[in-house]
Amino acid sequence: MTGLLLLLVATGLLVAGAELFVENAAAASKRLGVTVLAVGILLAGAEPEELLTGVLASSSGHPGLAAGDALGANVTMLTVTLGLAALLRPVPVGPRVRLYAVLSSVAGVLALLTVLGGHVSRLEGGLLVLAYIGLIALVWRRERRPPAIGELAEIEEEGEKDRAPGLALVLTLVGLAVMTAGGKAAVEGATRLVDSLSLDDTAVGLTLLALATTAELFALVLAAARHDVGEVAVAGIVGSAAYNATATLGTAALVRPLDTGPVVGPAVAAAALPLVLLLLARDGAVRRLGGGVLLLAYGTYVALVLSL
Repeated sequence: MTGLLLLLVATGLLVAGAELFVENAAAASKRLGVTVLAVGILLAGAEPEELLTGVLASSSGHPGLAAGDALGANVTMLTVTLGLAALLRPVPVGPRVRLYAVLSSVAGVLALLTVLGGHVSRLEGGLLVLAYIGLIALVWRRERRPPAIGELAEIEEEGEKDRAPGLALVLTLVGLAVMTAGGKAAVEGATRLVDSLSLDDTAVGLTLLALATTAELFALVLAAARHDVGEVAVAGIVGSAAYNATATLGTAALVRPLDTGPVVGPAVAAAALPLVLLLLARDGAVRRLGGGVLLLAYGTYVALVLSL
């Protein structure tokens, strides 16, 4: 009962936080001096609860849980989150988001290279964190220059009319904090519910824990769809995938070198999925058929993880 109650509380927090973030992201981008796309990538994409989960799991002697959550979260958000959203309405993937999806795939390849031997050292963890810092610098520089066009221009114009940029930035950060609290409640609830299951750390991290820790991104996608700003949410997802593959996995390894267990297959999937997303969105959006393909891919992934 406690686990179910925590999941219900988490749902409310996730929805409320996602609404706050989406409603204020545009005006916040003006205050930061970057495009609204950068707000999605850098703020929504940075997932402190994922990093905290990895650090706590690593420091407590559960390296499989740390690596499994980082990689499993990427597979989950790039399949379930986008797949369910695409079943409800088309998920836009514009030219600029496509670039960051490719960079997210590159980050996934870096993570794959570090787990190939079944062990991630502190040096490799540090290099992954440096790779994420480099990505931040690239996004910041790139998104300070080009003017927004199309849907993103309309988002920014509307956002500037609604609220003062300074207040909007504060409310955007509050929305992120509320989503983070919701994510932590979801993790705790999910952990309580699966305590009785006979699964090892890696399997739990790759599936159940990953579902819980990515719940806020699903709430964000739904909120963005309601406000017709779906591309911001997609930017957040590809940004989060890059974050998990580099910052989350790397920081966990810095705390304690990771013996990762059988995660090469999920690492390959996490690196390939951003490119699959681009294939499914060849006409500029992922539609119902593409959403079905992503959900089928997730079902196959879970079956394979649990069977192994």
